[in-house]
Amino acid sequence: MPPRREITRSRIALGPLTPRPVTIKSVEDAIRNNVETTVKKQLSLAGALPADVKEIVDSAARAAAATSIELAVTRATEEAARDVGRKTLLDRFDDKIKVAAGSLTHISQSGEVDEVLKRRSELLAKKRAALVAAGFSNVEAMQIVLADIAARAH
Repeated sequence: MPPRREITRSRIALGPLTPRPVTIKSVEDAIRNNVETTVKKQLSLAGALPADVKEIVDSAARAAAATSIELAVTRATEEAARDVGRKTLLDRFDDKIKVAAGSLTHISQSGEVDEVLKRRSELLAKKRAALVAAGFSNVEAMQIVLADIAARAH
């Protein structure tokens, strides 16, 4: 059965990664040693653990090591997926920047640019004057005009 892949809002669930538990002896040994020490302290035991307790510790350490390995792989996979997503996003931004640069080049080469900018400035000045005539202060009128410009930019 192929791995199950469910993309959730913030995580990628990879389901069972392999049909059998993955083992890395050093990870399993580190977990086992930690658990044995903790169990000995909690049960006030000295020396070796009883065989039945040792068996439980060994089984739990194997399961925890497999989970730890799967979590490490999952975290690495999620980070790789984010990196791919970032690359795609940056590529799209680059494409938009190229289009914007081309548009600016085209506009700046037009002979009508100066006239359009002059006319736009005259209209903005008229708008500010109308706001002042309506009772707004010069500062308030300018803030309203600037807010309007900013709003139209988005």
